[in-house]
Amino acid sequence: MKKTLISITLVTVLMALILAGCGKKTGEVYGEPIGNRQTTHLKEVLTEPDSFKDKTLTVEGKIVRQCPTGCWFDIQSDTAVMHVDINPSGFALPQKPGKTVLVEGKVSVEGDQVEIIGTGVEVK
Repeated sequence: MKKTLISITLVTVLMALILAGCGKKTGEVYGEPIGNRQTTHLKEVLTEPDSFKDKTLTVEGKIVRQCPTGCWFDIQSDTAVMHVDINPSGFALPQKPGKTVLVEGKVSVEGDQVEIIGTGVEVK
């Protein structure tokens, strides 16, 4: 009887662990976790950069180019491409070309250069 009870308990614990692993997985997170999951289209930011200057927002795109050390990357959504600099936030992104990412950060506008100073990146 005692062995049966132990076996049933063991099977129940194992099933609970297996089911817990089947939940929705979030992507890899680098830097700060993404707080605002509502995204702004890259094209919108690039078309009217002054209206987004110094504002924190979240964008989504595919990494099309990346620094070998992971301190910056360019993302593309449709035909729009934007530069993301994460070096000022003190973290780097392992090589992820071709991966889709969510990026949260502040829009920086210096002359014709528009970029995001990323504070958090989630690889999907």
